[in-house]
Amino acid sequence: MSAWSENYRFPSRADCNEVREKANTLPDMVFVPFEDAVADMELMGWEDLWVSKARYAGPKLAEPKIDFLYNWVNGSQSKLVATMRPYETESTLNDDQGSWIASHGSNRYREWNELRYSMRSVEKYAGTFANRVQILVNAFEERSQNGTQVVRMGKQRPDWLSDDTREFPVEVLSQEQFFGPEERKCLPSFDSLTIENQLYNTKSETDRLFALSDDMILGKPHAASDLYSPLFGPTLGFKENAYNTLQPPTLKDAERFGEKPFLIYTSWLLNRRFGARKRKGQVHFGHSLSRSITREAITSFPRPALLSATQRFRGETGFQLYSWYLVFHYTMERHREALLWSYIMLRSDTDDDGYLSWSERQKILRDISEGMSNEAPDLFRHRMYYRLGDNLEQAGLERPKVNTDIIWTSLDGPYYIKDLNCDAFDTEDCLAPGFSSAASDSRTRSPMFSSAAIFHRVTHEAPRCGDCLLKLILNRRRAGLGTLLPHPTKKPQQRAIVVKALMKYQYTIVQPDASFFMITDAEQVEHVLIKPYIKHNKKIGQLCLNDDFNQDEQELEALRKAMSSLFEGLLPEKSSFEK
Repeated sequence: MSAWSENYRFPSRADCNEVREKANTLPDMVFVPFEDAVADMELMGWEDLWVSKARYAGPKLAEPKIDFLYNWVNGSQSKLVATMRPYETESTLNDDQGSWIASHGSNRYREWNELRYSMRSVEKYAGTFANRVQILVNAFEERSQNGTQVVRMGKQRPDWLSDDTREFPVEVLSQEQFFGPEERKCLPSFDSLTIENQLYNTKSETDRLFALSDDMILGKPHAASDLYSPLFGPTLGFKENAYNTLQPPTLKDAERFGEKPFLIYTSWLLNRRFGARKRKGQVHFGHSLSRSITREAITSFPRPALLSATQRFRGETGFQLYSWYLVFHYTMERHREALLWSYIMLRSDTDDDGYLSWSERQKILRDISEGMSNEAPDLFRHRMYYRLGDNLEQAGLERPKVNTDIIWTSLDGPYYIKDLNCDAFDTEDCLAPGFSSAASDSRTRSPMFSSAAIFHRVTHEAPRCGDCLLKLILNRRRAGLGTLLPHPTKKPQQRAIVVKALMKYQYTIVQPDASFFMITDAEQVEHVLIKPYIKHNKKIGQLCLNDDFNQDEQELEALRKAMSSLFEGLLPEKSSFEK
């Protein structure tokens, strides 16, 4: 990671224009082979039994260490305001009346001192497994008195943050310290989406991070497994609203409120890569991520990713990669894709000739028939999401304390098979015409029966068919994913690659113990937050307090006092991070 330097200068506008030109020469998406995706992974020896049979027989595991990462800006700092102004003036969002400049930063960049209290909550409620805190900030220019020359650079830093944080490492990283070599040519950026799309470049000894906004506060003691565990992966939470963009997004889509344009655009990209389906939006709380998967997900869409880096303010081109939504669904889709790749390309194609012969297809048909024959299929399999805590304790890990409402785990199969009705599954429609007929084999091999063609069909062209295929094959056994894996002795190397992939992309779906509030005025804070959470001692796993205040200065001062009372009431004890 590059050291901070006062001699650093922002790149020229021409540099950023070159990045835009380069981005438009790149493909929209690329496929990462599983062999490449897991090339740097090593297995400890217990993973095969765990993945195949859902049984843990390894040693006691150490609790994982997780970084806490904040994207923070102090919009009240005059030097940052002065640095930002020329870029605001040049932005495509600027209007002749200057109304956008006057209004866009009032709540997006307003400083409530939330970061101080959020970091207090991390130390108090997650200090046993927190590895380090990384604060991502903006650089700013300090100019000569006449304003014509940049004298030196500075970077934002909370004025209350101690210089001595050795007991609990804290890093304040300016954008040029973690943006990629091409992406940093368009700095500075004041767009949170642009910044979040680069956070995988932050350096650490752990791959795991929990990305927070400074307006997110932990409200109860957490276990590491509330965020991530080595047995079940990261915890993911979703809203009820879902997106399924079948056509290129339009100007009307770009004008929709809030985060919707980015969800619509990213939904379109995911549909093109993995096949069309409704995908729910992520909850508005902290996000549990893997740096390596985030890197893979973002860079799998080269042109959109690099174009996103050229946006200095949110909404300049209407659309942008939405990292949280992308990474959550990329993780889930890659896990599903690995299962289908394993079953069709590796397990079923026993001679690895790229073609499913009649004898190989017969085995698939028997597997499907066996899965269909089990009475009450939805009750046949053990539900691992009920057993998550018990399995963690067996491995020496702490069970969740906050996110205890477990909805699904990837060890149960892809989330898409939950509540899926596969009674009408038809191999002719879903796999290939003539799939279930010996007469369809001829001396000339039909391309329809190539394992690659069928794999593409069930992963991309007809996702529901792939979901049903997986559900039926999994229903042959009570637990685990073993019915989809290559043979352990006949294909050990292939099996190891699949096990690595299934461990890498594992996940857990939870209903988070969290509440989200749009803060509008002091009276609201008093009655909706201070009374229940301070006076009546109500507890919640996470609070997210989003600034939606747009009233006059007198009301603003009343709100500042109310917010200060709330924060001090929740977290009055000074942390080791503070001076």
